[in-house]
Amino acid sequence: MIRSRSKKIALAALALTVALALQLTPPTSINASDHIDGPQLANDHASDINDMYFFLDPNDNSKVVLIMTINPFLISSEIIGQAIFDHNLRYRFEIENTGDAAPDRFIDVRFDRYVGREVEPGQMATILLPTGRSFHAVVPIPSQGDDVGDIEPPPLTVTTDAESGVSFYSGDPDDPFFLDNTAANRFVLSSVRNPGNPNREIFRNRAGFNAADGSSPDADHQIQGQLPAQARNQGLDQGPGRDTYAGFNTLCIALSVPASMLRGTGNELGLNGVTQRQRFQTVQTNGQVVGSGPWVTADREGVPLVNNGLIPPARKDEYNGAPTVDDANGRFREDIIQSLRNFGTNNANIAVLLNMIQVRGDILRLNLTVPNTGPGGGNNASGGPANMGGRRLQDDVGDATFTLINNGQPLGDFVDRNDFVFGNTFPFVAPQVMPNPNGVNKRDTRLRL
Repeated sequence: MIRSRSKKIALAALALTVALALQLTPPTSINASDHIDGPQLANDHASDINDMYFFLDPNDNSKVVLIMTINPFLISSEIIGQAIFDHNLRYRFEIENTGDAAPDRFIDVRFDRYVGREVEPGQMATILLPTGRSFHAVVPIPSQGDDVGDIEPPPLTVTTDAESGVSFYSGDPDDPFFLDNTAANRFVLSSVRNPGNPNREIFRNRAGFNAADGSSPDADHQIQGQLPAQARNQGLDQGPGRDTYAGFNTLCIALSVPASMLRGTGNELGLNGVTQRQRFQTVQTNGQVVGSGPWVTADREGVPLVNNGLIPPARKDEYNGAPTVDDANGRFREDIIQSLRNFGTNNANIAVLLNMIQVRGDILRLNLTVPNTGPGGGNNASGGPANMGGRRLQDDVGDATFTLINNGQPLGDFVDRNDFVFGNTFPFVAPQVMPNPNGVNKRDTRLRL
C-alpha cells in the first residue's frame, strides 16, 4: 500500500511571494506560485498544486473564474504521455463564504482512467457542483503537431452546462505563472544562512545588472525592447529576468461559475484548492493503483507560496495535509514569524502577514464588489490582489511579495509577464506550448538561457 501523499519541495523562494502578498492591506496584497513545495510532493507530481487563481470574469462580472494548475514542468515533447489527470485523485475547490476559516461549499472534479497517446475521445471529467448537480466534459487531447511544420496548439475546448450555467475547461496549457525561481530560491537560502540580512542583490545579479554601477543587463541577455520583432509580437518581452516556467506546460482545471452559486450572505468569497487521495492506495499485480477508504488531503493551496517560503522543510508535508482551520488556530504561527524575521521583515509587516494567512486561514479571497476589467483575464489597476480583487493571471505577484517582505522597499525579479499572451475569453490561459518542428525554433521559449 502507498500512503496518501502531501506536498512540494523545490520553490522555496516563491513561497514567500504569495504568503506575503495576497491578502494584506489594500496597498500591497499579492500571491505567487507553489510548485513542488514539500518533500512528499517531489515524489507525487500528480497531486502537486502549482497555483490557484480566483477572479471575476472581465467579460461578465456576475461570474467567478476559479483555476487550479497541477503537475508542473510538463515538457512539450513528452506531453502526449504526461498530460493525464490522475483518476485516483479528487480535485476539490473549497469555497468559504461566511468569513471564517472553514470551507462552506465544494466543487469536486474527478477523471476516469486514461492511457494517453491520443486515444479518442480523450479523458472524461465529472464535475460535481455545490447544488448537487453533476455534468461531464471531455479533456482535449494534447498534440505534438506533425513533421511538415504544423505546430499550432489544439483549441482550448470549453464545456458549458446549460442547466447550471457553469463552464469547464481542463487540459495542458502553458503554465501561466512567471518568476525567476532560481533567484527566488537563492534569496530564500540567503535568509536562512544570514538571518535578518538576506542577499537582496541576487535578483539584479541574475538579471545581468552590474551591482557596482547599476548598468543594464549584458548582451547575453534578451532584454525588454531588444527582442526580435516576432518575440515582441507574441508578448515575449518579459524583461531581463529568467522566467523559470517559460516553455513548460502544466495540467489545468478551470471553472466559470455564477457568483450566486457560491456566495453566502456577504460579498466576499474565499478559495482553497486541495488534491485528495483515498487513505489506502493499493498497487495491483497489473501495475495499476486503486484507492479505497476515506479521502485525505495530499496538497492544498490558497495564498500561494506560504508553504514554499515560510514553513520549514520538516513541517512542509504536515502543512500540506492540514485544514485551513488549523491556520486560524495558530498551528504554524511561530514558524512563519521566524521565517519572516530571517528575511528582515519588520514587526508591522509580520503582523499584516499573520493577519492575512492565519486569522481566517490560508485562503485566497475575493471581494465580489471590486470590478475586474481588461484583456487577458483582467488587468485594471483598480482590481487584483491589492484591492481584494482576488488573483488574476497577469498579476505580478513576485515583485509585489518581495517588496512587501522587504518592508515596502522595491524588490523584484525582473520577470514582468508570462512567456505567452493570455486569452481574452474563458479559460483565459495561453494554449499548450508546442514542440518545435524539426529543431526549428519558431517560438522562443527562452529555455536556452
